[in-house]
Amino acid sequence: MQFIIDEQKFKKDYGIDNNSVKHSTAKNIKILPYTTKYEKKHKEQIESFNSCIGEFCRLIYNKKLNNEEVNLKDIDIFIKDVESNSSDKIVLKGLIKNIFFDENDNMNTFHPKLLNYINMPKSDYNSTLAIFLYDVLLNNEDGKEIKEKINQCFDYKPDNVMELLILNNLPELKNDKEYLQNYKCICSNVSKLFKIDLEFILNDPELFTNEFQSLLEYYYFFYVSQLSIKLSRFFDSNRESTEEIYFNLDWEATSKSRSSYILGWKMLESNLKSLFSHANTLEILNINNIKDSRYDYIDINQMIDQLSNEEKLEFTDSLKSIKSQYKKVIIDVKWDEFKQVEKYSDDPMKQEIYDLFKCIDYQFIKGGRLPRYTAYRNWFEEYCKSNFLRRRGSLGYALNITQERLLFITKLCIKDKEKIKLKDLFEEYKKRGIYFDRDSQSKIVDLFEKLNIIEKKSDSGDAQYVKSIL
Repeated sequence: MQFIIDEQKFKKDYGIDNNSVKHSTAKNIKILPYTTKYEKKHKEQIESFNSCIGEFCRLIYNKKLNNEEVNLKDIDIFIKDVESNSSDKIVLKGLIKNIFFDENDNMNTFHPKLLNYINMPKSDYNSTLAIFLYDVLLNNEDGKEIKEKINQCFDYKPDNVMELLILNNLPELKNDKEYLQNYKCICSNVSKLFKIDLEFILNDPELFTNEFQSLLEYYYFFYVSQLSIKLSRFFDSNRESTEEIYFNLDWEATSKSRSSYILGWKMLESNLKSLFSHANTLEILNINNIKDSRYDYIDINQMIDQLSNEEKLEFTDSLKSIKSQYKKVIIDVKWDEFKQVEKYSDDPMKQEIYDLFKCIDYQFIKGGRLPRYTAYRNWFEEYCKSNFLRRRGSLGYALNITQERLLFITKLCIKDKEKIKLKDLFEEYKKRGIYFDRDSQSKIVDLFEKLNIIEKKSDSGDAQYVKSIL
């Protein structure tokens, strides 16, 4: 098996022949939906996550929404086939407006199918985000069965006559071509767990309607946070393991000595900083001689074992040549001050890949491309600030989980069981990337006691159970 970098394609993709460099990712491997064009005006799009929900559902449904043709504010479309005199229709329209519409004349989402009708503004970032989430969380062989279950949920017939009237008269969405996978799923542990939790809320159409956005909001955070840590571990990461990330509870105090500070946002933020460098490193590694390759560090680690010593040497030489050309055209950094770090001294091939990453990261930090380097991760950092971070005085931002979100995650952990051991519940939290130190665990027990959903089997508290909160 031969594995070498295609030098000519590298020069073309990165503009090397023009004595400059253009960091253009996602041509050979897509791992994240971000660009380097983040501006403050995009914050509003990031906060409008519900438009991502609509696009995600339409991808499952293979439908597309033409906002110019679909106007759910026009109540007449729902009663066009109702046989009634004009005065009764006026009363009926008023009834529908009062029951099914909010104060802004937008229809309330009372049924799963209506998720498909959530508008997507033109050129909205959430459209790309929806495709990314759909790819990494659901769009694979394991997702076929659950996608069918989602379609069945969309077609669920309610008993309420008024609801049925609305659903039967919804404008038809146009069929769209079946979407093919573009993004590489690196964190398969997150994808597998998403399907399990999604299947649970699908058992109750009302639960799915009310909580699907909460589910996708969390799993977006879960996937990217896990990805950033796995990428930082290069060849030592594992797709199936869940990396430790500690949270603070919204209603508790914190300090610098807490795990929630040391191993929470401070740790995660340091891993997020180099996302654009990882994206470019993997992009270059996938400019190779193997057709349709989409290798991440874990794939390459497995492939190394299949290469002969001669093939490893050939790859290392090709990468050295690429790295030399890359550094030669970047003249606004002082390469003589760049210091190599020995991380894989026992494996020259891994070390060369790591050196490439360090070169890319160094020139972003030391050269004139720092704003783009920062902008790439800002898409996710701003999302975190809107949903999972809280300022804690002089400590700055800390990962934060509200009571509402904690109870929702608890519901996912217990599912349809009558109760679960407290220690098992904390293990389920960990599976979902949510770690709590002892102080936080104690506060959670206090909360459950106030809500009367915890029971003790002994005075020692060794066998504590949390009851279902469905």
